[in-house]
Amino acid sequence: MIAKIRRGKKLSGLVTYLLGPGEHNEHKDRHIIAGSPTVMREMWLENFDGPGSDEAARETALAVADEIEIPRRLYGTQVRMKAKKALAGVGGRELGMDVLEPARKGDAGEYKDAPVWHCVLALTPGEVVSDDRWQEIADTFMERMGFTGTPDGKQAQARWVAVRHGLSGEAGEGQDHIHIAASLVREDGSKVSTFDYGPGRAKGDWKRADEICGELEHEFGLKVLASRKEGGGLSENSRAEIERAKRLGAPETERERLRRMVRAVATGAESEAEFVRGLRSAGIAITPRYKSGGTTDVSGYSVRLRRSGAEVGPWVGGGKLAGDLSLTALREQQWDDSPEGRKAALAAWASGTGKGAKRPEERGPQRGEGVGAWERASTEIETWRQRLAEVPHGDRAQWAWMAGQAAGVFAAWSETLEGDNPGAFAAAANELTRSAQLHRARDRYRPSRGTHPTVFADVTQLLLTHPIDVRPRSHAPGALGKADDAVTEMAIAMLVLMLVLLIMAIAIAVEIAKAHRARGELGRALAVEHVAHQRLDPVRAEWETELEDRRHQWDRDAADVFAAAADRAAQRGIARATTPEPGQSAAQPKWSEKAVTAARGSLTPPAVPGGDQRKPLRAFYTELPPDEKAGMQVVALVDDHNLNPRGWPDDMLDAERAHLRDEVGLLSEDIEARRAGNGPHTLQTRADIAEAIRAAEKIPAAQQAQNALDADTRTVSKLTRQRGDWAEELKNTPRIKLRARAALQTEIEKADKQLRKLIEREPTVRAAAQAAAEATGVDAREWNTMLDQADPQRQRQRLSEARDKDLREINEDDRYLRHLQRELTLVESEHDRRAQLTPEQRAREARTQSRNRTTKPNMARGPEAGATPQMPYQEPDLGRDNDQGHGL
Repeated sequence: MIAKIRRGKKLSGLVTYLLGPGEHNEHKDRHIIAGSPTVMREMWLENFDGPGSDEAARETALAVADEIEIPRRLYGTQVRMKAKKALAGVGGRELGMDVLEPARKGDAGEYKDAPVWHCVLALTPGEVVSDDRWQEIADTFMERMGFTGTPDGKQAQARWVAVRHGLSGEAGEGQDHIHIAASLVREDGSKVSTFDYGPGRAKGDWKRADEICGELEHEFGLKVLASRKEGGGLSENSRAEIERAKRLGAPETERERLRRMVRAVATGAESEAEFVRGLRSAGIAITPRYKSGGTTDVSGYSVRLRRSGAEVGPWVGGGKLAGDLSLTALREQQWDDSPEGRKAALAAWASGTGKGAKRPEERGPQRGEGVGAWERASTEIETWRQRLAEVPHGDRAQWAWMAGQAAGVFAAWSETLEGDNPGAFAAAANELTRSAQLHRARDRYRPSRGTHPTVFADVTQLLLTHPIDVRPRSHAPGALGKADDAVTEMAIAMLVLMLVLLIMAIAIAVEIAKAHRARGELGRALAVEHVAHQRLDPVRAEWETELEDRRHQWDRDAADVFAAAADRAAQRGIARATTPEPGQSAAQPKWSEKAVTAARGSLTPPAVPGGDQRKPLRAFYTELPPDEKAGMQVVALVDDHNLNPRGWPDDMLDAERAHLRDEVGLLSEDIEARRAGNGPHTLQTRADIAEAIRAAEKIPAAQQAQNALDADTRTVSKLTRQRGDWAEELKNTPRIKLRARAALQTEIEKADKQLRKLIEREPTVRAAAQAAAEATGVDAREWNTMLDQADPQRQRQRLSEARDKDLREINEDDRYLRHLQRELTLVESEHDRRAQLTPEQRAREARTQSRNRTTKPNMARGPEAGATPQMPYQEPDLGRDNDQGHGL
């Protein structure tokens, strides 16, 4: 359950809107379900539905508003709030009242009348409760927010009303919710405090409301909000943001886009100054927040999105985007914080607001820069993935930090390839961002000074500044990348490296999901696994298909490029050769056969040298982890036509023949077993469902036992507080007021008796709750997730997704099996050919092979199993031995 709070001036306008038809006639069956005693009159509890009820609803709304406003008018109490100054785009009318936006800390504001308190309580999507249940929830919520007064009468109640519309949205596709409209003036003319709710409680009505929502979720058996359950929630969109996105036809709000863009830039930046400059160059307005008393110490920042050169949407603080994007968190986790770094950053903060700044033009990778950088990035991220095995799954802080870094990589991918149309990469960034949040700032993982790894910064910078076009050729051209197959020989190699990087990133996401599982956080694990398997794996498969298509196109494209270059070099050579020096006659050039063949013939993608010396014994494909299998599939796509066993020694040929036979046999058996319905994802999903069903049978009893314990705890707290108040009042009551003192003493004795009874049974109730919780075998934060997973419809959906995932992997492995079978056919053919040679022919061939290995190493077909595929650029031989290509 979530709560959203607004302050305003006009109560009559708010209640009229709430009991009215709504802006788009979306209010169906609107009616009052709770309120202060004077509001709950039978004549005002009618259900209003349809245009015929609009006038009656308006009359009721005005009467209810007048009733709530009586104390404020009677005493003339003013309730003022420091609000933002009236500027264009700030504040405005919402839900029929004049909404006031509170001024940010340190900003100049002006005090305005704000006696109206408006709160929306909304359940999670798909959750619905009855009117009676909503009444209990509303009464409990307003009591804990301090609107209902105290039993001893020391604090008077304030008047309020709760209106229910049902599901939000024009078609009723949204959330079940209620609106609470309240006056901030109590019955005795005093003001309701919206800041201090007592010791040990959150300060401010927003934080206190969120705290109470967490309590109500458990007390009333509601679904626990994921951000509260797992820590560090993300700020919600405002109504204005949602409406603006709908009006513009945007797939997401400015806040959601900012969250992803800021994370991408933050992950790619290696210093605070670089972070500031990167945001401004990315088209994001950013302003610093200084500590009070000067402009030499930046304590935070706010960002705002630009569209078409104009700033749009709200200013959002970094910590509101995500807890780990606050300036304090970035200084602790993202880059080394030092006085020198802060000094350089201060200059960047003060260098301007960034208005009118444009994103720098993306530049394509240059020879030696692009390929080499991507090769290093692929190697580094693979090394880092292997280091994850050393991190204990119970280290929540370090895994949360890792999730934030991976989220930055996927956010950069989304910015580069998806832009304004968020897809699989944006979904991955969002889920990993949630995994990166912690309950408390003090729990953050803090790399020691000088040890901040740069691998994620390097990869993210590559994605943002060296994009590669990986779309199928049939797609319309756009501004995704500058690598064009028709003009650069590096496109195929860099596409391979981009694909390898994606495989490693998916593997890291899967490792993060495993860590969630190990800690019992099944809901978060399933969310990350879903985005990895159902959203990212199809992208990887599409890229592999595109790589296969480009591999066949490579020969033609590269031949055209190099033939044209060789022809230009040849023409320059002809011009030099046919222009005689003074006193010399013209001569005709002599072209070598090698130069002509290189200039006109077909070229193939370069492969990795040294393959002839690979070990004949290596891990079988079926034994490899998923990410290494995917890497081997990429290798097979790239060099499927490069295998040349004729140059192999006999022992290597025999070993490879035996290995390939075993490889083909094992993989064939494995594929057939999985085709029978025994795929690993299907089996794991069935096990998860069985666990959810088992736990779901015991969770209701555990919830009931926990609710009983929580109820006793709250009662003890309430009685202890009341007893203290009564004892203090008794102390201050004159001794001559015997009746008053006797009444107070009686109340104290009753409270003592109840407290003794509750305290005596507390161990029994606690033990029962603990035993019931342990019987479920699931962490209490996962109970609602387990109940959701046990739903039959959800089971069918998950099984369908798992079968689809298994089928995709079977098809990929079947393609790799065909590759192995082709290799085996080549090796078998070579083996049979050698068996038919005479001893003299064998000796002659052995001498030729020895001479070839001495003069020029043979090209390999690819790296051995488990290695990161590499494709170094090989300069083509254009006949420079005759000195004819110097002008190329």
